[in-house]
Amino acid sequence: MRLTAKIIEQAQPADKEYLLSDGDKLYLRVRPGGGKSWQFNYPSVDGRRVKLTLGPYPEISLAGARDLAAEQRRHLAMGKDPRVRKHEERQEAVRQALATFEKVAREWHAHATELHEWSESYSQKILRQLELHAFPRLGRHPINTLSQMDVLQCLEAVSLAGTRETAIRLRESLQRVYARAVTVGVLEPGENFMAKSVADFKLRTPRVKHYATMLDPEKIGKLLRDIRGYKGHYTVCCALQIMPYVFQRPGQIRMMEWEQLDLDAGIWTCPPHIMKLREIHKFDNQTPPHIVPLPRQVIEILTRLHTITGPSGPVFKSVSRRRGKDGFSRYISNNTMNSALRALGYDTQQDITGHGFRAMARTLIREKLGWDRELI
Repeated sequence: MRLTAKIIEQAQPADKEYLLSDGDKLYLRVRPGGGKSWQFNYPSVDGRRVKLTLGPYPEISLAGARDLAAEQRRHLAMGKDPRVRKHEERQEAVRQALATFEKVAREWHAHATELHEWSESYSQKILRQLELHAFPRLGRHPINTLSQMDVLQCLEAVSLAGTRETAIRLRESLQRVYARAVTVGVLEPGENFMAKSVADFKLRTPRVKHYATMLDPEKIGKLLRDIRGYKGHYTVCCALQIMPYVFQRPGQIRMMEWEQLDLDAGIWTCPPHIMKLREIHKFDNQTPPHIVPLPRQVIEILTRLHTITGPSGPVFKSVSRRRGKDGFSRYISNNTMNSALRALGYDTQQDITGHGFRAMARTLIREKLGWDRELI
């Protein structure tokens, strides 16, 4: 007996899943939870029973399910396996959805961001590089029609513009875009000429640019005296004074909070989320905090500052009302300490930058005090 709308509506769930036959290999599957869906059962080439899901009921009506079943029977009559054909249709749908290089690249970027491979700022930086340098030349073309020369010319154009480091980073992104295209079935593995050792996409390595720093003890002495005499905001003055003592990254210092400090023990416990780590490790419970011992001079500075910005929250509270995407900033900005150094008359490109205190400490502790590199 063939199914009717009344029979389908009256079909009640049981303890176990069961099937109602409509004939010609079409069945209504009724689950214990009450869900109903259409199923097409047929024998495969090797004689095994194959179950092909056609879709849920009532989204697909009885008439619609019969049409789909009739289509599957036509394919079987022509010697085509409906399951294989359905897989091919899904692959073709993916290819259509990712029809151009730009669409593949954006899908890769969204996928990598979702996996928390990067911080939010770095994710935005990667996407911006693609938008500026790759999409104008490559974006509108199907990725499988681009040649090695197309990609090389794109990279060389960036390199010749004087941004070789950007070209090298862009090359890394393109390699990952092409790898993703293989993963989602838009490219065959043999079409991935961006895979390492397949083609030569070498670019001249840019000269490594180090953060500006000072290594002359006399100049450093003057710098420390200038910092002590800084006439700007007191909070910024304290941050400047602390940097040469702890030589941590400026971003880590500016996000210091009173809850992280034990001034009696002289310990600053930096949580992973303010450290320079991959995003996936910043919020991993297994990532240990970074323990920074505080010398007595820093404890004295923080004790005085505690009466102003304590007892909780940011140690170095924002001195302005900068509005970000999440509201007003709670901390001094990334550029605050560099701005203060410039106000003292120092060129942050040539003389000293906030990050430069780390290089200063690393080099002088090694050269002047003779401490081992590993210990430093």
